[in-house]
Amino acid sequence: MVSQELIPIGKEFPGLIKNISRGLVPRELKPYVKPAMEEFRNEIAAELGLPEYAVMDKGDLPSRLNGKVGGNMVGKMVAFTETVLAYYYKEKQLLKE
Repeated sequence: MVSQELIPIGKEFPGLIKNISRGLVPRELKPYVKPAMEEFRNEIAAELGLPEYAVMDKGDLPSRLNGKVGGNMVGKMVAFTETVLAYYYKEKQLLKE
């Protein structure tokens, strides 16, 4: 299950939000992208009732079901991004006050 808690990004990744907004992944995080996305995909699939998605032959699944996994991934990534952007926007506004 994905954690619902928002943890602020510390100073260990300076400029991370700026890089993310440009669609860039910092070099030190690149090796973690693929395994993290695979784990995320498998968590979404499990939520949709496909706990063995990682080892399934995707060609045997209807395209609608594969699309549902990808669509739910995109929806959750957008919601996460909105949350992170809102958090840092709020922080920036509080600093101006």
